Amino acid sequence: MAVSPVKVDLEEAREKSFRTTISTPKDTDVGSSLEWTHLTFSIGDKKILDDCSGMIRPGELTAVLGPSGSGKSTLMNVLGGRQSLKGPGKTFDGAVSFNGKVEDPVEFRSRIAYVMQDDTLVATSTPKEILEFSANLRLTGSDKKEVDELVTNLLDSLKLTSCKDTVVGNEIIKGISGGERKRTSVGVELITKPEMIFLDEPLTGLDSYAATTTVKVLKDLAASDVPVMVTVHQPSSEIFAMFDNVLVISEGSIVYQGPRKGLVGFLYENGGYKCPSNYNPADFVLYKLQTEPRENILALADAYRSSFEKRVAPTIEGVRAKAVHLPDVRSKARVASMRVQLRELMKRDFRDVIRNPTVQVIKVCMTIVMGLIMGCVFFQAGADEPEIFWLTNRGKFQSYYGALVITCVGAMMGSAQTTILRYPEQRAIFVREYASNIYSSIPYVFSQTLLEVPMAFIESVIQIIIAYFMINYQGSWILWVLTNLFINLVSASFAQFLGAVANSGAQAMQFMPLLFVPQMIFSGLFTPMSQIPVWLRWLQYLSFLKYTACLAYFNEFGFDMTLLNEANDIHSDLVGLYIGVLLAMLIILRILATIVLKRKSRFVY
Repeated sequence: MAVSPVKVDLEEAREKSFRTTISTPKDTDVGSSLEWTHLTFSIGDKKILDDCSGMIRPGELTAVLGPSGSGKSTLMNVLGGRQSLKGPGKTFDGAVSFNGKVEDPVEFRSRIAYVMQDDTLVATSTPKEILEFSANLRLTGSDKKEVDELVTNLLDSLKLTSCKDTVVGNEIIKGISGGERKRTSVGVELITKPEMIFLDEPLTGLDSYAATTTVKVLKDLAASDVPVMVTVHQPSSEIFAMFDNVLVISEGSIVYQGPRKGLVGFLYENGGYKCPSNYNPADFVLYKLQTEPRENILALADAYRSSFEKRVAPTIEGVRAKAVHLPDVRSKARVASMRVQLRELMKRDFRDVIRNPTVQVIKVCMTIVMGLIMGCVFFQAGADEPEIFWLTNRGKFQSYYGALVITCVGAMMGSAQTTILRYPEQRAIFVREYASNIYSSIPYVFSQTLLEVPMAFIESVIQIIIAYFMINYQGSWILWVLTNLFINLVSASFAQFLGAVANSGAQAMQFMPLLFVPQMIFSGLFTPMSQIPVWLRWLQYLSFLKYTACLAYFNEFGFDMTLLNEANDIHSDLVGLYIGVLLAMLIILRILATIVLKRKSRFVY
């Protein structure tokens, strides 16, 4: 049975529930603080944050509690500069200050370590290698001895020494435990010795021991005057007791922020909700937030706002007034040179290929199987015959030409599908690392490209070895390999661009036919361009399959079969242009993928 809310004098409640003094960096000269006042954030008609005010201080571990969809993650994303506040339908109001200096949160995001809910780590790397990768890219100017010492100390403090040389793993590759994976994610962000740490649902999916160990590590970090804020869904009594402060949010409104021990008293004195003895206060408050009438919860939020305005707001305004003349808060991150970024990325990518050869083995096996199938279907279709023979034997020509086309289409689809399937996992890692300013987008895409070239070359050689001799192709073997390599790389570039634009792997797979079916339709290989509506014919110039198939055609039939070329609407004088267009497509698509990745990764949400 719900207890009716009772009206209590706010001054009395203040004395009982908030027995703590406000300490700021100016008072203590230790650590950093973050203050926010009257934050309101809406998307369309939905108000996600509603007049939120509060602060976090040095040396305190703060739990953010609230039902699903209450605005926990959004609040932390806004404060950490990870939430896009501008755009169609978005409205934002309020002020956020770092050590009293009011700034756009984006300006100080590099000073706040942000650990996402999902541990997006390279599955084939070990905790030690992951921390070394982060250190080599973020600690510019440090020598190897300093990096090794820092990594060793972090592994020890995060209780990762015993598993430092075990791969992280994923759903397929067996690796370290969930708790160890989470602490590795924390370690990546601690490399730069951040001034604050935010963690989004770090205990999700962890067992009791792993969750307790993780919070103990965070408690130790907070004890070193680093504010730590953690969103938690339903902490146990033991875990809840480790937190110093609690921030409770419901439907975008902060209901309470203050000492953990003051939460129960606040609920009783401002709402009449008495938590039973030996009952987890976290469970109690979450239950009340989801079962009590909305007006009762709003009354608690109003009580908190009133107390905040009387007790905390004047202090924040005073700190901000003193900080007005201080230099603007700017990123303290120092990004490594392009050369170092490319070196570290290529080293990691190459290690990933070596330790997880399954993907490459499957690709090679698929290439062999498809090559054998095509070889059997078009067995000995090729022949070295004069032009008049092909003009008078259209059936044999169609079989020969069909083999050529299917070879090109098979290379296109195989390369694109493999890239699409792998890209979601790779992009998730990029988003986290780019948002943390570990490296920039250009060396990332360049590293991916440099690694793709030898793999695509190997696949092309295997496919052409099988097709060339079984189908009895007559053209230059090496030109066939180069043509196939072109198809592989341009197709992978299209797929990479598609993966960057799409919001998920499933969405990218759904878009894939929309992009690649027109490649075949407008290539002129299946339907003469004269039969396609005039207003759609311009799309042929965007079909890289058209250009690569033309190169393969001239490699097989040469440039002298004028009548045959005219019959198939192929122009020998444009071969140089075809090669130039393919190179331009390869470069432009990679650049576009880089731009899209950069724009979509500026904000995590």
